[in-house]
Amino acid sequence: MKLKKDIEIEKGPDGYVLGGEGMEASEYDMLTPLSDEAVFLIREIGQEEFDEDTLAGMLCSEFGMDYTRALEEALELMNHWQDIGITRW
Repeated sequence: MKLKKDIEIEKGPDGYVLGGEGMEASEYDMLTPLSDEAVFLIREIGQEEFDEDTLAGMLCSEFGMDYTRALEEALELMNHWQDIGITRW
């Protein structure tokens, strides 16, 4: 899985939010503040291919999460990103 090329993270009044042209995400999804973990992963991944194990390892390294919790968080984020249309294969 990869993130779409035109994704941007913008600083909003309530925190960081998604931005970019041609996004399929709804206005609600675009205005919902991102978690610190999501901001970190989106910035670090860029255009690299990733899977849940890659994301979990990054969360363990950056946030000191245990692997089980990091894997759950990674899967939740990946599912959410797919739902709002910011990923590609």
